[in-house]
Amino acid sequence: MLEYVAIALMVVLSTVVALIAIGLGTIFGPKKHSEAKAMPYESGMNPYGEGTRRMPIRFYLVAVLFILFDNKQVLILTWAIVFHQLGLIG
Repeated sequence: MLEYVAIALMVVLSTVVALIAIGLGTIFGPKKHSEAKAMPYESGMNPYGEGTRRMPIRFYLVAVLFILFDNKQVLILTWAIVFHQLGLIG
């Protein structure tokens, strides 16, 4: 039970620190709003079109494959460390 108190205290303290930082930024931050500041940044150029377009399916395929192989590399690395520690006996 004592371990959970430490974790709960850490969560509460980090939430309080984050809320204080957001509050200070809101209070002391700049308050001048203009139309130029509200525009999206497009490398110094005026944006054209809606700004939304469909992503090709190929992008999602690459992302999923990256996640799969990235997890595989983590498992292989931990297996290699344990295998090295066991030596010829393992």
